[in-house]
Amino acid sequence: MSTLTKRDLLEGVARLVPDLAPTKYKGQAGKIAVIGGSREYTGAPFFAAMAALKIGADLSHVFCTEGAATVIKGYSPELIVHPYLPDARDGGSAAELRQRAVEAIEPWLDRFDAVLVGPGLGRDPLVLDTVAEVMRAVRRRCLPMVVDADGLWLVNQHPSLVSGYPNAVLTPNKVEFQRLADKLGVAADSQSALQDICRSLDGPVIVRKGAADAVADGGCVVECDEEGSPRRAGGQGDVLSGCIATYAAWAQRAGGARKEQLHAGDSGAGGDAGLPPLMLAAYAGCLTTRRASQRAFAKQRRSMGATDLLAELGAVADELADELPSERR
Repeated sequence: MSTLTKRDLLEGVARLVPDLAPTKYKGQAGKIAVIGGSREYTGAPFFAAMAALKIGADLSHVFCTEGAATVIKGYSPELIVHPYLPDARDGGSAAELRQRAVEAIEPWLDRFDAVLVGPGLGRDPLVLDTVAEVMRAVRRRCLPMVVDADGLWLVNQHPSLVSGYPNAVLTPNKVEFQRLADKLGVAADSQSALQDICRSLDGPVIVRKGAADAVADGGCVVECDEEGSPRRAGGQGDVLSGCIATYAAWAQRAGGARKEQLHAGDSGAGGDAGLPPLMLAAYAGCLTTRRASQRAFAKQRRSMGATDLLAELGAVADELADELPSERR
């Protein structure tokens, strides 16, 4: 376990949140891409992409199938929606559809600060093959890549998509964690399971979601045990992944994922006491989602939904930014 105190972690998170200033231009607070959304699942990419905006990212894009695009656009005019993922009903060979989709998506990747793969993706083989190629393109650009939901299903089929990549964050729930452990030959119920999986993949940060979220990179583990909500609403995981992607983008802009320490106690940036930026970003996403959930539940109780969490994210981000005195930012 990490020896960092709660105060250390809070100050580290505060350093990630960018200042607001009239001199800044659109895009400096982050441009996020969500790869997901299918005919059956349109809510998940919406919640993830909107979470990025509500926490403070400037631009949020969704890359989905054509059957999902109109629906997602109808949810919010603030999202930029690209109907580029293939649909077998479009006509043409699978190879042609895959190539066409990758050629449409890949040039956009150069514009983003972080990419989230998986919300609402579904398990259509053609779509998954296409997204695998997109993930390889993300790796070539060394972008932070958060993988959730059916993106984790894809990783379970092809661990090489994230193996050895230190700019990836995986966010498995209990079932997804068990599936990943089985794939990698790790006993999921062992005390060292989380670190064993991290070491087996040799690179990615893993967020094991649960009563307390555990964040690990194979070197250390930090737990986010902040009180959240007793209500488990659909879409909370998508909100979490959108928050983590945004914090990862901020970490990348602040110094490059894993290239320097963003927190080291009282010593400022650098030093042995801090967390790698991407690990800190994952912790920050967990903390933000839990606080937003707590606020939303206090107001809505049993009727709380993921949209209620979205409404609380901005206030939580401001609250976290204020954890660090202005003279130390």
